Amino acid sequence: MKDLKWIVEFLEEHKLKSISVYDLSSGEDKRYMIIATALSAQTNKTVADLLKEEFNYAEKIEGYNKGEWIVFDLDCYSIHLFLPKIREKYNLDKLYKPKKMTLKTKKDEK
Repeated sequence: MKDLKWIVEFLEEHKLKSISVYDLSSGEDKRYMIIATALSAQTNKTVADLLKEEFNYAEKIEGYNKGEWIVFDLDCYSIHLFLPKIREKYNLDKLYKPKKMTLKTKKDEK
């Protein structure tokens, strides 16, 4: 299984913006939510296709047809790919702000 840092770096490499990670773990049950923004529905769909391949994801990809808000539920990771206006509308970042975590990636090392 890919780790959290791998997922964030993957999203960065594919030009997603404003990537946020939230620790929703409870005791021994580890759970993370990753939120990222793409500038177009096509970019969201392309990244979703690549994630599906990387994780051998066989389930239906929620929100894929419109590409405005695509959701993956991968074991302990929930990945949300948004268009800017949809991310702003639902504002999950505000809801989960106390759970936000900082993660150093290759981008930070440059």
